[in-house]
Amino acid sequence: MKALKGLLLFGISALIAGACFNPPELPDTPQISYDGDIYFRDGGGSGQKDSLVITINFKDGDGDLGLSSDLTDSPFNDVNMYLGNNGDTTAVGKKTLPYDLPQFLDVSSGAQGKLLTMRSTRSAEYSYLPKYTDADNCLYYMYDSVYVEDAYKSIFTGTDIHVKDTLYLENPSPGRPPLPAYVLLDTFFYRTNPNYANIDVRFFYKVGTGSDLSKDYVEFDWTKEFCTISFNQRFPILTSNAGPLEGKLTYAMVTTGIRSIFTTKPMRLLVKIRDRALHTSNVVDTGDFTLDDIKRGG
Repeated sequence: MKALKGLLLFGISALIAGACFNPPELPDTPQISYDGDIYFRDGGGSGQKDSLVITINFKDGDGDLGLSSDLTDSPFNDVNMYLGNNGDTTAVGKKTLPYDLPQFLDVSSGAQGKLLTMRSTRSAEYSYLPKYTDADNCLYYMYDSVYVEDAYKSIFTGTDIHVKDTLYLENPSPGRPPLPAYVLLDTFFYRTNPNYANIDVRFFYKVGTGSDLSKDYVEFDWTKEFCTISFNQRFPILTSNAGPLEGKLTYAMVTTGIRSIFTTKPMRLLVKIRDRALHTSNVVDTGDFTLDDIKRGG
C-alpha cells in the first residue's frame, strides 16, 4: 500500500446562546451550511505539506458538538470487531475497564456467535466477506491483540483463534477470587467505526461534462488508497454548556498528497458532521473547484 501522512487542524468560532437573551429555537440535529469559504496552500512539492482548508457554518439545538480525545468507548471506539452467527455479522465495540490495560471488547449481554478472522471466509456462510488476499485487505483485516472478559469467552472458545495469554483481574467484590480475562492474538475481521469521527469529508474529481455526482465524478477514497489516512476525523468539544450553539468550523486538511493526486482536475467535496447523540447533519456540497482556482499564497 502507498504511504501518505496527514495532519488535521481545526479552528472554531462559536456563538453560545446564554441566559441573558431568548435563545434561538434550533433542532437537536445539527444543521450546516457552506458559503464558498475554501482555499488551498501549495506546499511546493519535495515532501512539503499542502493544505486544503474549508469553513462551514453550524447550528445545533443542544450544543452537543465535538468529541474529546478520551471518548473512545462504544459508541465512539475507533474500530469494530465482528461476531459471526449463522452467516450474519454483529459489530462489537470497545470499552475501558478499571485496570491499567488496553480496552476490552464491549460484548452485548446475550450476544451470540464467534469472532470472525481471516480464516472465516473459508466457510461458505462467510464467503461473501472480503478475502484476506484482496489488495485492500488492510481495510478489513487487522493483526492485533484483543482483550476479552471471562463472561464472554464463548465468542472464541471452540475456534482456532490463538489465546496469547490469560490474565487474572482484581475482583471488585472484596474477598472474591480474581476474574480471568483473555488476550487473543490473531488476524481479525474489522471495520472502522464511523462514529469515531464527527466530521466526514468525501472527495470527488470530475471525469464527465455534467454535474451528476453518480455519472460525471469519481470518488477518491483515501482509505482505499492509503489504508492509514482518512479525512473523516474529530473536532473537539465546542462547549460544556447545554443549549443552542452556532458558529463557524474551519477544518485544515494538511498532507503531502493533495496537489500530486488532484493536479488540475475539477474537484468537489461533500461534508457532514455528527453530534454526540449520533445525530447526523445535512450534507453540504462545495460544487466544482480546482486547486488553482482557490490557491492562496504559501
